[in-house]
Amino acid sequence: MFKWFERYFAFSRRELSGICVLGVLLFFFWLTLKLLPADDGDPIEMAKHVREIEHFVATVGEPRQSVAEADPASTHRKKQRIDVEYFAFDPNGLSVADWKRLGLSEGQVRVIKNYEAKGGRFRKKEDLKKIYSLSDKDYMRLEPYIRIRSADSARNVDTLFESELRLSPQLSIELNATDSIELQLLPGIGPVYASRIIRFRDRLGGFHHISQLMDVYGMDTTRFKGLKEHVFIDSNHVEKIEINLADYERLRDHPFISPKLANAMVQYRKQHGPYQSLSDLLQIAIMDEGIFRKIVPYLMISDD
Repeated sequence: MFKWFERYFAFSRRELSGICVLGVLLFFFWLTLKLLPADDGDPIEMAKHVREIEHFVATVGEPRQSVAEADPASTHRKKQRIDVEYFAFDPNGLSVADWKRLGLSEGQVRVIKNYEAKGGRFRKKEDLKKIYSLSDKDYMRLEPYIRIRSADSARNVDTLFESELRLSPQLSIELNATDSIELQLLPGIGPVYASRIIRFRDRLGGFHHISQLMDVYGMDTTRFKGLKEHVFIDSNHVEKIEINLADYERLRDHPFISPKLANAMVQYRKQHGPYQSLSDLLQIAIMDEGIFRKIVPYLMISDD
């Protein structure tokens, strides 16, 4: 037994010396660790954690920030929604565009139009409260501007326009040369609509036909019917685009040419060379005859 132990566990003198030295070194290392002060962590980091805990405790009872306050984009959209345009109005037959100008949502306007479609009529201001989608707050802000005409005057709105026209039977305005001041002489056209007509005309490059007034934001058939006999068009004032020279931005800026179509027109010209005739536009895949008829009065090919 002893021989077996001696065979596997016997050490030479040199090995015993090495073990003793290693044991002494380990003892001193352990003793050093015991004598050094314990490291409680970085005091700066600890102070930071303390401040975070104090802040959490202090804010436990505070109300949470709303989504609109936390999201700047949401706040911006909210400001846009309350940026309304106030004007005197009769709720009976008021156009969708005008209801939206007054700050109502599409859903609220839809309920009002459904009410009218079923034969509903607003005979006094308070009747507007019947619309369940209209809040008390909405009614309070709109109430000072409600002007409900009597049954006799509201029986036919067209009669109102006809009576206005009789005041100035000789009135005749060329739409491509007029300004917003002269446009306000037309029945049913105030400063807002006059400004819209001028801006739309400038973007078009001039009116080609008086029916294009229906493309002006907020224009309705009743208002158009009241003024169409007092306006005319001189197509010589129409500004045209040279399609072999116009770039993407120039084409895209026209209200009848979408960005997608503008890009297709430019790419077709690059692939097939200059347009030889305006009918070449019909070769573009996304061009249909309806769009072509709308934009062709504003396009040209020079002889150069």
